[in-house]
Amino acid sequence: MTKAQTRREALLRLLRESSAPLAGGALAEQLGVSRQIIVQDIALLREAGANIVATTKGYVLADAASAAEQPESTDAEGAAPAEPFERTFKVHHGVEQTKHELETIISAGGRVKNVSISHRAYGRVTAPLNIATQADIDRFMQDIESGKSSPLCTATSGYHYHLIAADSEETLETIGRALADEGYLAPLLPHEQG
Repeated sequence: MTKAQTRREALLRLLRESSAPLAGGALAEQLGVSRQIIVQDIALLREAGANIVATTKGYVLADAASAAEQPESTDAEGAAPAEPFERTFKVHHGVEQTKHELETIISAGGRVKNVSISHRAYGRVTAPLNIATQADIDRFMQDIESGKSSPLCTATSGYHYHLIAADSEETLETIGRALADEGYLAPLLPHEQG
């Protein structure tokens, strides 16, 4: 096993053992490398299948991120109930329109479960959002604006996807029309249709 492989295993172990996000700088210091090496290691671990999410507070495994935000109502096995109606929408807009886009979805009756991008170098990158109220939007925007982070879509010139849950297919249709009316809905490319 190479030194780099050993370091990546140590990085993954640190993420598994932490229930809170770990800052890239802190990980770099702990592992004795630069922050850029951590960024590269995270990309390689994601490519190998690790579901690592970059948040405004650092890196966390998606399982830990979603466990922290798990709803209190669960079934007998402890799993959150599945949303009855979900659809992924491809959208496009500038950073300054992020809040309005989320408000458009929420006001039409949707819940934004996650955001993802399709990046040429990193592949599909997904982060949980779990935005269902104006307070959730305000908290998310404050996290973005108060940190040194920017929305995930900045890595793909504003193009991104949202998995949206709603109470009915009709509500999902309404959300799609509202996004289209605002100019946020982006056309799917041939390889994205299926």
